[in-house]
This record gives sequence, C-alpha cells and structure tokens, in this order.
Amino acid sequence: MKISALHKKKLVSEIKFVVGKMKSEKDPQKKIYYFSALHGALARIFNIEFDSDLVFAHMVTNATYNTFNLRLVTPDKVIEIPPEIFEKLTEVTEEFKNAIEKNKNLYEVLKKFVLLGFVTSGNGYYLYQRKLLKI
Repeated sequence: MKISALHKKKLVSEIKFVVGKMKSEKDPQKKIYYFSALHGALARIFNIEFDSDLVFAHMVTNATYNTFNLRLVTPDKVIEIPPEIFEKLTEVTEEFKNAIEKNKNLYEVLKKFVLLGFVTSGNGYYLYQRKLLKI
C-alpha cells in the first residue's frame, strides 16, 4: 500500500479507535456497528489518495460486515454464530491495523476477514462444525 504518512496515520488512528470500541463492547450488534467504521475509513482515505490495496481492503471489510450483519438481523435456528467469533473479529481487526502500520502485505489478514464472515453462512457454519474451517 502506497499512501502518504499522514493518511496512513489517520487510518491507523481510526482503526485503533474501532478496535478499542470492539474490545469494550459485549453486544455483538454493537461490535459489528463499530467494525462497520473500518470500511468507511478506508473509503475516506482512497477517495483522497487512491490506492488499489485500500479498495480491495474496503471491499473485503464491507462484505465481512454485510455477512455478519445479515446473520444478526435475520437469525437462523440452524446456523448459529459461534460465540468466539466476535472476539476473533476484534483480534483480526487489530492484526489488520498492525499490518498497515508495518507496511505488510494485507492479503493474509483480509483472507481471515473473509473466513470469519463465511462462518456465518450455511456452508461456512457446516464446515466450521466439521472442524474443517477454523477461526
């Protein structure tokens, strides 16, 4: 990711705030609400200083938010949300912040977001139950 030090600092600061709020919240809907700020922050930065990695991260975090939110607003009697998934989402969000701070490739952490969101789907939950998909 090639963005200015100023925009990187703003992005990292925003993600730190998100992580702090996610850590302090117990309510899953509130955790997801704060997580939603992540794709918003990414969009604000790439609208000022375009970077395709930021767009990719925005699309992944937006899709992750949407899959979690869909499961929360339309509960399913069969597909449960594993209780530890929200803690893991917070950990991966912090890992994302650290990767940005250290100029690391974002691919592996973004893949973790996708897998966490996938667990909330029927097929993902099935694979999670079979212990083929670990979070």
